[in-house]
Amino acid sequence: MASFDDVVTGAAAAAGLSNAQAHAALTGALGLLDRHAAPEHRDALYAAVSGAEAAARSKAAERPRRGLFGGLMASAGGVSGAAVAEAMGLLERLKAHNVGKAELKRLLPAARDQVRAATGRDLLGEAVRSVPGVGPLLGDG
Repeated sequence: MASFDDVVTGAAAAAGLSNAQAHAALTGALGLLDRHAAPEHRDALYAAVSGAEAAARSKAAERPRRGLFGGLMASAGGVSGAAVAEAMGLLERLKAHNVGKAELKRLLPAARDQVRAATGRDLLGEAVRSVPGVGPLLGDG
């Protein structure tokens, strides 16, 4: 079994980010997945990565506040629009940690590799892909 802290540390090193940057980004991404991923994919990830569920439901993973555009996206796009708007809000929030799309494009595959190496499955990728429209915003696509 992998631990969330091990995934953060390994992914940070592979992506050239600090542990704090990786922790902020992966915690935010897990929060989004907790609210929007297909339950079977989310729960499989939680079962295989100790601490992932706690991180996903922590204060640091709370839903970002939406600006005007995010609110319009959420209401116009239905379930998919809400997830995309939340992902956009997460990207905005991560700027405070100097994490943008380029950093996420390095971090998410590195985190997926860490989870795959520990579990034999791409559980993180499966959870991300179960949320329509957010893969490209989270660096998966």
